[in-house]
Amino acid sequence: MFQPGEGWQQEEISKNWKCDGPKNPLQPGQSFTFRVAVLQRCFEIYVNDQLYGSFEFVNFPKQINYVRAYGDFEKITQFHHRMLFPLVFPRTLMCPEKVAFQSDVPRRYETGTVVAMECIAKGPPTTEFSICFQCNDTGRMVLRFHVNFDRTTVSRCYQREDNSFAISDEETEGEFPFVRGKLFKIAFGLGDRAFLIAVNGQYFTYYNFPGRPFSISTLKCFTNDVGDFAVRSMEYHSDSPLLARVEKLSII
Repeated sequence: MFQPGEGWQQEEISKNWKCDGPKNPLQPGQSFTFRVAVLQRCFEIYVNDQLYGSFEFVNFPKQINYVRAYGDFEKITQFHHRMLFPLVFPRTLMCPEKVAFQSDVPRRYETGTVVAMECIAKGPPTTEFSICFQCNDTGRMVLRFHVNFDRTTVSRCYQREDNSFAISDEETEGEFPFVRGKLFKIAFGLGDRAFLIAVNGQYFTYYNFPGRPFSISTLKCFTNDVGDFAVRSMEYHSDSPLLARVEKLSII
């Protein structure tokens, strides 16, 4: 366990595992799921839905602000948070749908919430990708932020009640700040009436909410058949003022 200002402490390799799991259940080149449950006395660790072991801590860890993944990961495609007690939130579980990246939000979005993502899009000139925010109640997208490298356009729209995306709802004004193969950082801020969006430290645009109230449960990223999209980091913030913070958090 790592404690700020104290370094790594209480290392365990095998002596205090509660169960005799395999030494290494992972295979190079194969995808896998890794889950950690923070309980009252320990972390419970699951690999591919099988209990691998548990790590008991002497003192309950201080507030966990972030999770870091080190090593030779090709790509992380799902990162989910789950509140287990007193109520499960969000209710959705791992989604088998094929997406480039998805993450359940760690808490309910309130006015002033900002999510900042460091991403990279790769592929041929016809590459496209979308960043979408999904409503918890209806399952529809309240914002689809779609980037088309071939047309050098960035469109914003939402999903109608029949689950369709209408061209008449799209907004395409604004510059094109994205480059294939180049890392970028984008921040979405939740205002009183609209999303505020900034890219690489500069205000980009806003997008009015299609309707209120709604509760965002999931963030999903999609690509077309030829594109590749990866999320390197993701942060949530909820202090103010909103616009200045959206721009600041999108600085790469």
